[in-house]
Amino acid sequence: MGDRTGAAIETLEYVARSPTRVRILETLAAEGAVSRDALRAEVDVVRTTLQRNLDGLGERGLLRERDRRYELTSAGALATSAVAKTLDRVDAMVRLRPVLERIPAIELDFDLEGLVDATVVESTTANPYAPIEYHAASLSDAEHVRAVLPAAAAKPLETSREALESGAVFELLVTESVAETLRTEPSVADTFAAMADAESLSVAVVADEVPFYLGIVDDAVQIGVHDENGLPTALLESTDTRVREWAVDRFEALERRATAMDGAE
Repeated sequence: MGDRTGAAIETLEYVARSPTRVRILETLAAEGAVSRDALRAEVDVVRTTLQRNLDGLGERGLLRERDRRYELTSAGALATSAVAKTLDRVDAMVRLRPVLERIPAIELDFDLEGLVDATVVESTTANPYAPIEYHAASLSDAEHVRAVLPAAAAKPLETSREALESGAVFELLVTESVAETLRTEPSVADTFAAMADAESLSVAVVADEVPFYLGIVDDAVQIGVHDENGLPTALLESTDTRVREWAVDRFEALERRATAMDGAE
C-alpha cells in the first residue's frame, strides 16, 4: 500500500506541477494521436521543453510514440481524467476558500461536491460590503425567506421590509444579541419596528451559537461568514438540491428549539 501510494503521489505531482504536462495530456485526450509539431503549436513551448516533458510522461507509462505521433496509453487516459477532476476540485476549493476556511468541516455535514458550482461574493478593499449588498439584492424579489442571522445589517433589513410589503414570507432565527440589536440599535430598530407586525414575518430566538449566516432564499441557499470583528467577509450561494436539503434540515432543527421573540410573534 505504501509503495503504491508513493508512486501515485509522485505521478500526480509530476503531472500537476507543470501546466505544460497537463496541456499535453489534455490535447492527446481530446485529439487522439498527435504529431510533435502539432503538439508544440498547441502547447506553445520550445522544442527542448516539449521533448523533455514527452519523455517524462512516456517514462511513467502515460503516453507512447508510434509512427512519429504521440498518443495516450490506457494508463494515461485514466490519469488524465483523474488529474482533470482533481484540478477542477482544487480550483473550486480555491474559489470557495473565503467562505469554507472560516467554517469547521463538521458544520457542513453534506456532500461538498454540491458547492462546486456555487457563486462566491467576497468582501474587497474596493467594496467591503459586497456580500451584504448581494444578500440584500437577493431579498428584493424573494417570495419565501428562511434565515439564521448571526448579525443584523441595515440594508438587508430595509430590503426585507419592502419584500414583506410585496407579500413575501420571512422566517427569521436570531441570537439574543441580534434580537437586542433589532430592538435598540438606531440603524435598524425603526425599520424592524415597522415590519414587526407583518403577518408574514416570524422571528424566533435561538440559544445556540450561530457561527455563520444561513439563508434559504426561495430555491437558493446562502452561507455567509464574518471576521473576528463581525464584519462580513464572504458569501456563497448554491442551488444544489443536496445543499438545500441540508439547509432546510438545519433551519428546522434550530427552529424547533427556538422561542418567539417578544414583539414579533
